[in-house]
Amino acid sequence: MDKLHAIKVCREVARQGGFAAAARKLSISTPSVSRLVSDLEDHLGVRLFLRSTRQISLTEEGVSFLDRAGSLVDELDAVSAEIRARRSVPRGHLKISSVVAFGQEMIAPAIPGFLAGYPGVTLDLCLENREVDLIQENIDLAIRIGAHDGLAASGLMARKLASQKLIFVATPDYIRRYGAPKSLEEVAQRPTVKQVAGNWGVVNQLLNGNAQTEFRMPDTFVVNAANAAVNAVRSGHVMGLIGDYLVQDMLATGQLQRLLPDYATADQPVYAVFVHRTYMPAKLRAFIDHMVGVLGKDAGGVSS
Repeated sequence: MDKLHAIKVCREVARQGGFAAAARKLSISTPSVSRLVSDLEDHLGVRLFLRSTRQISLTEEGVSFLDRAGSLVDELDAVSAEIRARRSVPRGHLKISSVVAFGQEMIAPAIPGFLAGYPGVTLDLCLENREVDLIQENIDLAIRIGAHDGLAASGLMARKLASQKLIFVATPDYIRRYGAPKSLEEVAQRPTVKQVAGNWGVVNQLLNGNAQTEFRMPDTFVVNAANAAVNAVRSGHVMGLIGDYLVQDMLATGQLQRLLPDYATADQPVYAVFVHRTYMPAKLRAFIDHMVGVLGKDAGGVSS
C-alpha cells in the first residue's frame, strides 16, 4: 500500500463527504477509493470513517490522524515542489574548489557577476592545490588543470572552460639590466624565479613549433606559489616562466614583456569537474555556463 497516496485519498473523502465525490475529484474509481481507505484503516487498526447508507463522517481517530498526517503531506508536497523548482530556477548553495592561482585570478573575479545574475544562489570558493574528493567532501564542482583521464570510472564528468600555457616574461627594467635572452642556454645564465609545486615545474616540456625540448629553470630562486613568482618577476630583477592567464593584463599594458616568444609549454586545458547526475541542479548548470562564457570562447563540452 502506498500510504502517502492513501492519506491523500482519505483526506479528499473527508473534504468531499463521500467516496464517489472523492473518486471524481481524484479521477480514480470509487472501488479504488474504498479499497485504499479500508487498507489504511486495517494498517492503523482503527476506523477513520463512520459509514451509513446516506452519509460518511470522520471518527475521532480519523479527525486526529488526518489533522496531523495532512500537515505532513502538505509539507512533503511543498518540499517536493521546491526541489523540482531548483531544477529550473538556480537556487541554493554551491561549494566550488579550485587550484589556488587560477581560482584567485580567474574564478573569484567571475563569481560576483554570477551571483548578481542569480540572487537565489550562495557560494563558497575553496582554494587549495590538491585533488579534492567531490563526493566525500560534498563539493559541487572542482576546477582542475590538465588531463581528465579516468573520470568516468569515478562517476565524474568534465567540461572544458579554457586553456593555459607557460611563457617566459620579464619587465622592461629587467631587459635593460640583463638584456633579452635569445636562447634557452642564455636563460640558464640569467636571474630567474622558478615555480615548483610538488613534481610540477621541476622540469618543463617546451614547444618550439613541432619540436619539443625538456628545459629546467635554474634553481637559484624557487617558490611554490604562482602569484609569488609573478610578484618576483614584477620586481624587475628576475625573469620567469609564468602561466599566461596570470600575466595577460600586464603584457597588454607593457608592464611585462614576453621573452623567447617561440618557446612555450603546450596548452593545458582547464576543466570544470563535477559529479555525474541524471538531473543536474539548475544552480550548477548556470555556474558552469557562466564560467564558460567568461573564461573563453574555445571552451567546449568535454566529458569522460
